[in-house]
Amino acid sequence: MKINWLYRNVRAQDNLEILLVSAVSSLLLLRFGLYLSGYPQVGGGALHIAHMLYGGLFMLAAIVVQITFLGKRATRAAAVVGGAGFGIFIDELGKFITRDNNYFFRPTVGIIYAIFMILYLLFNFLSRRQILTSREYQLNALSGLQEAVLHDMDASEKRHVAAMLRAADPRDEMTLRLKSILDKIVTVEAEASWLRRYRISVLRRYEHFWRRRGSSQAVAAVFIVEAVIFVIVIFATLATNVKVIDLTEHSTSHSQQLLFGQLGSSLVAAVFAVVGAVRLPQNRMRGYEWFRRATLVTLFLTEFFIFTRIQFGALPGFTINVLLLIGLNYAIAQERRSQHD
Repeated sequence: MKINWLYRNVRAQDNLEILLVSAVSSLLLLRFGLYLSGYPQVGGGALHIAHMLYGGLFMLAAIVVQITFLGKRATRAAAVVGGAGFGIFIDELGKFITRDNNYFFRPTVGIIYAIFMILYLLFNFLSRRQILTSREYQLNALSGLQEAVLHDMDASEKRHVAAMLRAADPRDEMTLRLKSILDKIVTVEAEASWLRRYRISVLRRYEHFWRRRGSSQAVAAVFIVEAVIFVIVIFATLATNVKVIDLTEHSTSHSQQLLFGQLGSSLVAAVFAVVGAVRLPQNRMRGYEWFRRATLVTLFLTEFFIFTRIQFGALPGFTINVLLLIGLNYAIAQERRSQHD
């Protein structure tokens, strides 16, 4: 059922990703800063000003920016500030799920990780690719026209607005009026920012790599090595946790459940990686998809169990898998682009 006052933003995915990255970054930086400073008490005496309150102030500031100012830059600023506030806020979760207000409650880190993974899934659902209504295309085009007033409009921005209007109902009077306004706008030359130059450079290197002989075998070898590492981790975990695993008991402990979850999900990810290595020479897109599934299983399942067991000691592996997922998403996007060209 369509809610008449909720209209989708085509830039929602970018904004939600900024919010999530800002939240995770602020939480990790805060924990690191508190560790270096010895977890000081702010306020002195009988008072302690919890940093959760600062998180609330940041989230309030983001709301004020969003409902007060116009333009995509204000929206991005609100995403950064609001995400940072949420990260600071959620960091003190342990105090509010324990009777003794225990900030260092061990399962807290795993719960926080699960919350972020749920948010990731929710944000992907909200920003999933689908056909918008004609009115939504019109509203997004109208939002894009703000750039002509705020910062002038370059050719790329004009093409983006034109694409929105082409997708809208061509017989609608509002679509025709917006097209008329867009046609009269004179574009300015976009500045060649370092980020744009970097993206072009990465794309050229990507295309050059796949033109080389043996490129498929090289990528397959990387993920075969990853699968082998998964298996090695399984046996290493078994060897270092012999005391935790006691199958003679009638019921499994919490530590055993976490360990078995880590081992099972690692095995599934290893199988997916092997399938991807086999599929890659035959169909590059399908091979990437299987590699992506292996990485997602690691992020959503394996890393959850590891974070719950060893807390922030799981950060190195988590970071590697996030970078791997970013690289795979980029490669999949390039393959889709090449298929449509």
